[in-house]
Amino acid sequence: MSQIPSSNSRFVTVDGVRLHYREVDGPDECLPVIFTHGGGPGSTGWSNFRQSAAAFSRAHRCYFLDFPQFGLSDMVPVEGPVFTWHARKLLGFMDALGIRRAHLVNQSFGGCVAIRFAAEHADRVGRLLLIGSQPLERGVMQPLPLFSKHAASLLADYYLNDGGPSLEKMRRLIQRYELHDDLRIDDEALRLRFQASDNLGFIDLLRTPGAFGQWENLLPLFPRVGVPTLILWGLHDWFGGVDVPMLMLNQFTDARLYVMGNAAHHPQSECPDEFNAVALTFIGSQP
Repeated sequence: MSQIPSSNSRFVTVDGVRLHYREVDGPDECLPVIFTHGGGPGSTGWSNFRQSAAAFSRAHRCYFLDFPQFGLSDMVPVEGPVFTWHARKLLGFMDALGIRRAHLVNQSFGGCVAIRFAAEHADRVGRLLLIGSQPLERGVMQPLPLFSKHAASLLADYYLNDGGPSLEKMRRLIQRYELHDDLRIDDEALRLRFQASDNLGFIDLLRTPGAFGQWENLLPLFPRVGVPTLILWGLHDWFGGVDVPMLMLNQFTDARLYVMGNAAHHPQSECPDEFNAVALTFIGSQP
């Protein structure tokens, strides 16, 4: 794996909300890549995808975005359907930076936002890459663990119970829910995740009714996703079986599925070399 390059921390304001992102310089001949993160405690674009920065930036300028309520972005309530609200911020981010079109590489929650975005703004997307995304509330063959009683208290347990956020609690959370092999934990990502989670503003949101918006089932939008899409799935993903990506594969206009047998919810962190090779082959070098 290549040495992780330096990144520039920047801010931009969209609809009165300040968004934080990190940028890694790369050639401008190919479309830029925007990375978006999952919804776990302390997640940011950089902590979720830092191990991809070197490989991607050889051919692409890279942006690692923090959605509102994450990282250094503003801790503001979501109004209305959650993925639609965040997709509008993603559009505003691209407009503010003058990004006409980009590839979107997205972890879990970020993938749901990207599906909503691509269904409405296909002309702004080169290729779409989804990792472990669950854009509906139930699977085809079985209920989704994400919506079970065991996951319902995940955020509260981390932020509010047993003294609040800690490095050790973050380690246990990542190993239990995000990795297949506990030894593959990235210690720097662990530190960054804990640092980002230790945020009183987010704890205030947890205590504010309705602060995370309304859940949005994206199943009706699947036939409208026409951009070339690669769905990546870890075989041991705790949050759901392969029936959900199979449903996306069947209903998206132009999709393919790649299952990683030695990974769980964060294959780009657990098997970064394999992930980078597969993702970059799919993205190619589109001018």
